Order: sequence, then structure tokens, then C-alpha cells
Amino acid sequence: MVSGASHRGLFDEAAGERRRVVITGVGAISAAGGGASDFWSAISEGRVCTSALSTFDAPRAAAAGQVDEAWAGPSGAPDWLLARMNRASQLALDAAIQAQTDARIEFNQQNAFAVGAVTGIGHPAAGDGWAALGSGLSGASVGLNIAGPVFTVSMGGASGLASIVLASQLIRSGVMRAALAIGAEAPLQPEIWHAYESAGLLDPTDDHRGQRPFDAQRQGMILGEGAAALMLEDRQLATQRGVHIYAEIAGEALTSGPMGDGQAPTDVEVARRATGDALLGGEIAPADVDVIVTAGLGSPRGDERETDVIERAFGRRTLDMYATAVTPNIGYTVGASGAFGAVAAAQIADKRQIPPHATFEQEDIACRLGFVPKLYEDRIVGTATAAYGAHGQNAALILMPHQAEAGDELPLLAT
Repeated sequence: MVSGASHRGLFDEAAGERRRVVITGVGAISAAGGGASDFWSAISEGRVCTSALSTFDAPRAAAAGQVDEAWAGPSGAPDWLLARMNRASQLALDAAIQAQTDARIEFNQQNAFAVGAVTGIGHPAAGDGWAALGSGLSGASVGLNIAGPVFTVSMGGASGLASIVLASQLIRSGVMRAALAIGAEAPLQPEIWHAYESAGLLDPTDDHRGQRPFDAQRQGMILGEGAAALMLEDRQLATQRGVHIYAEIAGEALTSGPMGDGQAPTDVEVARRATGDALLGGEIAPADVDVIVTAGLGSPRGDERETDVIERAFGRRTLDMYATAVTPNIGYTVGASGAFGAVAAAQIADKRQIPPHATFEQEDIACRLGFVPKLYEDRIVGTATAAYGAHGQNAALILMPHQAEAGDELPLLAT
């Protein structure tokens, strides 16, 4: 941990410089396990972690991505706080604590006002603990000590990635020097499951082979619960702290369009604009992006549209890009899905490895993307990911591997 005196100096702004944003910590809790390393193990091994739905009595047999029933809540959180938080809130707090710990960063009275948190959730009305998301993440009693802006966003399936986009933009603008960005969802509740079922979005079988996005045999979603979090920092702060940097956020963007038929992305051109704006904002050429972590919703029309979005955004480059998805491993986690995609993208950029599409068997000629059959290593330049909401919301993120630069080793003077 960095001492309080050092933190205060490190968190002082360098006026007039363009702020760059990096990822220094990741956290994840899902059907794959209780940590980001468990998540990476599952996606890198191509392991399907969905199982028979057991959280409530559904009218039919179905698969789901369920957190281990032995999970007792966020480590170190007091009982009185957990009593105020619903399941999604507790999952969010767990992932946030992981990301902060991974980043080896400590917040205290001197720097807490320079740190914020943005949480994305797709179904805020589910449960009674929605209001506790913000207060829980800022509570000193759980060791986070965040006193800067703490708020939530709800943009359907784009919520988790939108939280990362907004947190990054707040750091770039100078509102914060560091921020936790979290996506969380607990959709394995009767009212939510039945809503997806009645809309015809769920896989009608109890096939435990996992969700099959872009596959010719895909039949719909398998809902999953969980949360993913990233610790974002001003690059100058992170390099002076001397911590590990997973990746740099080169560009990010949000767009919104019509609701359409509810199979996201609902408008191909509006969704493409999100990725296009992320590339433009980061001054990144399509040729510099090697990997796309797809949303992979598994709906017949939605996957065709996502393929169209990717082809429009990257043009001929699409033919040479690697593609992957995490929904085959942990299910569709709705508002958390984009955050899981971002954690995967950060790990890909850091490890220079591309995880396989775990359930891809039969090519759909309308969804021709570069899925790999097993873990693959290559010289990776850029990684892109995007998320889409059923009401027309879109979020996109472009990551670049971090590279040391001259001057990184020079300490900032404490004040």
C-alpha cells in the first residue's frame, strides 16, 4: 500500500496535460468462480460454467449462470450493510473490493475526494437494495473510503460497459483521478426470468452446452448473475505508484437509438457509431484493432446485427480480426455483461492471448467472424468490445496494451 502522505502528492493534478486512463485492477464474481483469475481460467480453457437453474422453481427446466451457493457476500462487509443491499448490490461490492485490492491502492482522508465509483445495472427495480449500491460502495466500513462522485447508470445490457465509459470520461475531464467502474446483475429472479421467457429471448431448451452466440444452432440467451469491476486511474498516477497496468483505454463512446424489436443491437448504424466514435476519439485506425470481444447475446437476429455492426465499424479489417465471447462461459449477465467483456479485453491485452468461443460448432454464413477453437497467442495491438441494450443503448471501448514511456520512473513531489 502507498502511504497517506505519498498518496496525497500523487493525487495532485498536473494541470494542462491530456489525461490518459489505464486499468490497474480487475475483479469478477460469476458462475466461473469468485475472482478474476477464475473468470480468466474459464474463458481461456473454453469451459462452460452454466448449470441447471436452481435459484427458484421455474415452470420448465432451464440452464443458468449461477454464483456458487456457498458465496456468503462481500469479504469484510459488515452485516448491517449487507442487510441493506440486494443481491446485485452485494455482487457489485464484492467485485469492487477485488479490483481495488488488485490495484494495490488505498483511499484515505487526503485523497478520497479524488476517487469515485460508477455502477451499471440493467434491472434497478429488482429487489429492495437499489439505493444501497452507491452508499455501499462509498462506505468507509468496507475499506473503500470513496468520497468523490458515486452514482449508478441503467442502460439495459449496455449498463456495465457504460459505467466504464463514463468513469473513463470523468477521469479524462479531471473530475476524478481514479474510479471504480462496476457492472452487476442478479436476474435469476422469477419476475425477471419470466419477462425474458415471455419475450422469447431465452434458450427454450435445458441444454447445458451453454449459450451459443453466432452459431447456426443458437436459440437464445441463458441468463447469468454476477459482477465485474475495473479500477481506472489517470495514467500518471498509476505509473508513479509503480503498479501493474493491464491496458490503456484508448477510446470510449456511448450512443442511443430506437428500441426496435428488443433484440439488441436494435439499430445497426447507431450501434456502429458507438464503436466508430471510440476509434475516432482514440485516434485508432481499424487496422490497429486485432481482437473483438463480442456481446454475443445469442438471439437469431441480434447476432446477425452485431456482425453487421462489426463489419461496418472495421470494414475489411473484420476478416483478419480475432473474435471471442464470454456469454458461452457464464451466460448473459445483462447489465454486467459489458463489464465482463471489458475485464476479458483487459486480460487479453495484458496476456496477449485470445480465448476461444467455447460453444461454437456450426458456422452461420450471416455471422462470419474470426473465432478461434482454442487459446491462441499472437502479437496483439488493440482490443475492442461493445455492449448493447434492448432499448437502443450502445457502449464501446477500445483498449491498447500498456507500454512504458520515458519519464514514467520519475516520482511526483508530495505536497
